[in-house]
Amino acid sequence: MHKISNLLNVKKIVTVHYQSLGKNYVFPTEKHDFWEINYADKEDVFIGLGDEKIELKQGEILFIKPNQPHYVESGEKEPNVFIISFTCRSESMRFFQDKKFAVPESYRYLLQNIMSEATETFELPDFDPQLTALKLKENPNLGGEQIIKNSLENLLIYLLRTAQNRASAQEIFVSKIADSNELQDEIMRILFSKVYGKFKLSDLSAELHYGTTRLCTFFREKTGKSIYQTYLKLKIDEAKRLIRKKKSFAEITDCLCFDSISTFAFIFKKQVGMTPSEYRNSIK
Repeated sequence: MHKISNLLNVKKIVTVHYQSLGKNYVFPTEKHDFWEINYADKEDVFIGLGDEKIELKQGEILFIKPNQPHYVESGEKEPNVFIISFTCRSESMRFFQDKKFAVPESYRYLLQNIMSEATETFELPDFDPQLTALKLKENPNLGGEQIIKNSLENLLIYLLRTAQNRASAQEIFVSKIADSNELQDEIMRILFSKVYGKFKLSDLSAELHYGTTRLCTFFREKTGKSIYQTYLKLKIDEAKRLIRKKKSFAEITDCLCFDSISTFAFIFKKQVGMTPSEYRNSIK
């Protein structure tokens, strides 16, 4: 069996808009911690990125990275703009930062798929630039959310193919992760989320779309510690907090998913240099 490698994985769709703008329309500057795509479907439109104003011609698409201040301005025309915002932490998304493309006509059906499925899946007002959340219809299209996700991922992949030849694309997709603070942050975020559960390197690898060997090497180079050592330290730090809250060792063993009290005590002493009982007595 061949395990499928995911180049891009869209985690969440935040909003979908199709806006017909009047002349001299200006939407105030905003920023958010997710990606946004602006596509000029009719006429040209201006997108402000910080202090720069970019003209987006009909048929062009602009990518706005997370936390980038931006605004939309129509000027003297009455453009129609398609906007979709989403979360995607895949390394390949770095390529799209502040990039503008002319969308090939053969790929525009994917934008149509996204909009038509969104219309039949979510409650979308005719014009609401303040929309901050999507609400499902009472009877949404069967599989509509998945089709939106798949269409967006396909569009991103096709644009990557178009923009890069095969050799240079590989350099972008498999970038030097040792320079990526974002990857380290993502690893730590996942470890924190697993403190009250179980953790496997294979699960981390599947979520971040990197091989386990590569992730372990990267993390050790960045921190000087292994991923699993760091995970155990997070568990023990939480155990110390629970001891200070007067939780019993049996309760701590259960909620932190240690195999047994003896296993918990062994790992605790290895991490802290004293047994759980000695630590409890030391803080009285």
